[in-house]
Amino acid sequence: MNYTNHERNHAILPGREQELFEFLNASIVCNGKAEQHKLKYANNSNSEDALTWSCFDRLRNLPKEKIEVALEEIFEDAFGDFKEINQPVPVPFSFADEQSIEISIGKNFTAKSVKESTEVDICIETNDKLVFFEAKLYSKISEANEKHKHDQIARKLHIGIDVANASNREFYFIFLDIAPCKEILKYGEKKQMNARRFLYYRNHPENLVKQLKGVPFSQIEEISKNMGWLTWASLYKTLLRVI
Repeated sequence: MNYTNHERNHAILPGREQELFEFLNASIVCNGKAEQHKLKYANNSNSEDALTWSCFDRLRNLPKEKIEVALEEIFEDAFGDFKEINQPVPVPFSFADEQSIEISIGKNFTAKSVKESTEVDICIETNDKLVFFEAKLYSKISEANEKHKHDQIARKLHIGIDVANASNREFYFIFLDIAPCKEILKYGEKKQMNARRFLYYRNHPENLVKQLKGVPFSQIEEISKNMGWLTWASLYKTLLRVI
């Protein structure tokens, strides 16, 4: 569905209209050309950017204590499959002791070691954590091409690791999609790619060695454990509880 205006397609907090305007009008480079991708689909009900803004702009404008609760629930849901196989969640995800929590939407990062940049759908930054979210709804990840040496997941991992290492922080990667990872595998071949590639890296860190050249295998193993999967439904429920 295409609405008559972007306001109908976004949950906008009073006073945040200018921030949304800037978000929608930001340009990204596609095939060597600058495009306003977010603005192009701003009225489309299937827009991943509209969902991302509506959820995470609301989250980042909550009081700090509510943000802490929400992030702890988000991490519990994202790494919950460890519990399903009777393994502990890799680390206790507590944000209560963080002095500052910054949530960015559509922030650009550059990895100096590989000279590559990427726009991150959602980024959470604290003194000791760097979290990248890749948000999908109906689309699939982009593959490696002439411009990018890595597929979309590997590119985010490589750049995230580089930025985290440079700032002495722990890096996490969360894939946000419409259904649980195991359920996505029941979808058509095109949509399955998100889950298959995620599991290809998460469950088999050796598959990341070629993608993350120069990164020690011990760190690659840790990174694979720091890969989580979150659904939009889980995110919505968390937001509704903490608001």
